[in-house]
Amino acid sequence: MVEGIDISQEDADKQIVPEDLNSLAVGSYIVPSPKRRKTYGLMLIVTALISQVITSFYDWINITVGVVLVILTGIFVLFIDNTINVKQSDVIENVVKHIPHSIGYYSIALTFQFIKKYLFLKPVWTVIVYDHNNPPTMKTIIEIDASTAELVSETYTESITNA
Repeated sequence: MVEGIDISQEDADKQIVPEDLNSLAVGSYIVPSPKRRKTYGLMLIVTALISQVITSFYDWINITVGVVLVILTGIFVLFIDNTINVKQSDVIENVVKHIPHSIGYYSIALTFQFIKKYLFLKPVWTVIVYDHNNPPTMKTIIEIDASTAELVSETYTESITNA
């Protein structure tokens, strides 16, 4: 079994791998602002409308159904909740009271949860925390709302055996 991806720095430089995709780059990764998604929603709507106008001059093609679907997708993207009041650097401070063991290594990811009531998405910080032992003996997965810092689901903790 292969552990990770082993690429030499020379090969990464030769292939012009951007720093944000280079696994050899050292340092923390900052999640880009999801407010950029609004731009994509607007781009979808504008592109669909321009395409409809251009194809309206031709009798042999009709993309109206596709245009409607793309516009609906663009509207959906515009209604995604992009409010993030809990910064990535503050996430671990907000989850520490819900973790039943010491904190060693942890990983933070921004995900989106589907809200059935409104048929939209809201941002959620998902955190995986390992205890300080080497190798770790406990793991906890916790999700908090990125705008209110409230728990989204129950905290899941398990023992790690045969680490």
